[in-house]
Amino acid sequence: MFNNSVFQYKEKALKRIKSSIEIWFFALLLLNIVDVLITTPAYEANPVTLFLWGRIGVFLSASLKIGVVLLFGGLYQLTKIVATPTEWAFSKKLFGGILVVLVAFYTFVVAWNAIIFGLVNL
Repeated sequence: MFNNSVFQYKEKALKRIKSSIEIWFFALLLLNIVDVLITTPAYEANPVTLFLWGRIGVFLSASLKIGVVLLFGGLYQLTKIVATPTEWAFSKKLFGGILVVLVAFYTFVVAWNAIIFGLVNL
């Protein structure tokens, strides 16, 4: 009744989506942008951010923060090109682990900043 190849195609597509590092990079970049947009400077608690804001300004600091994520993505692409298959297997796991930790951290940061942003702008 159902074509078996359709199920196999869907299974492969779902497996690719679940294991795709590109989605983690996009999530990290999106969270970084949202963090920059909703951070209330008067309630910032991160001393590194406050130091950067004092030295180079908010806009340049935000650009630097987003640029670091893009640089990390470029490093991923370079590693993908240069690494041998055995090195790539390890590198992919390493990048994936780092991205999971960073996305989890930025999810917390964005949630916290959204709560503060909501309370301040009531």
